[in-house]
Amino acid sequence: MKKIIFVCALFLARSVRAQNAPSPATPPAASSPEAAAPILELEPLIITAPRLKLPPNAVLDPQINANLLRLLQLPNLRPNAQEQLDPSLTNLANLTTLDGYNLQTRYTELGFLLTEGLAGTKDLTLQNSLQTIIQTGTNVQIQALALDALAYTHDQQFIPLFQSALQNTNVTVRFTAMEALYIMANGQPDSNISSIIYTAAQVDPSLAVKLYASHLAWELGNTFGRETLLHHYQDMDWFTRAFATHYLGEMGHNDVFSLIQPQLYTETNPSVQAELCWALLKMEKYRKP
Repeated sequence: MKKIIFVCALFLARSVRAQNAPSPATPPAASSPEAAAPILELEPLIITAPRLKLPPNAVLDPQINANLLRLLQLPNLRPNAQEQLDPSLTNLANLTTLDGYNLQTRYTELGFLLTEGLAGTKDLTLQNSLQTIIQTGTNVQIQALALDALAYTHDQQFIPLFQSALQNTNVTVRFTAMEALYIMANGQPDSNISSIIYTAAQVDPSLAVKLYASHLAWELGNTFGRETLLHHYQDMDWFTRAFATHYLGEMGHNDVFSLIQPQLYTETNPSVQAELCWALLKMEKYRKP
């Protein structure tokens, strides 16, 4: 779940993916480095959307939806000052590994758990409640989870709702609306959605949202998103440089590698230096000899 205030969670879940072992009759090619070892890769904190894994005609225990609706009425989805003193939460706050960070998010952000439970719901009562929250709600955390939850239905009827949320005055809601549109595309290039995202990005007052949305638009096939990121990877602000560099590393090829490599020798901010190293490693396979 990629909220602007938790943008680091985009990069902080761990997944270890091993390549399929070749059959004895098909020895690995000596020239293929990918056949030599498993791949270790950092991946986003992912909403698993358990509803999407159920049979289409599955009948849920009615208490599940009833409890989720009740939890949506809570005034705050984060621990208050007293609850933060809980020794268990204190221990979680001290974890610094990738899995540890994920546990912190899971148990200090109830919105993450609610989004998982609601994501992809086909229940009309839940869908109507989520739409009402998006349109009239005042708690931006709950509005954000409602946007994400409806996005996982991949139902085109909700695109106008997400477009309307792009006009919200709150940066968290706008950020999540862009994320929701990206989820709607379901990993496939989509010129309509990429155009909506990119157009909204150009007028968004938040530069972080603009860069995030430019990356999404690029991933969905709009190359203008690439140009926006290239415009900002040498920005005066270190966070902007880091943000733009990360997304260039996500999508760039040899042309981007040659552009950002010189930056490694002049960059002074440790976070941007780390992002540059990550991006260059990600694009190493595209580097020209």
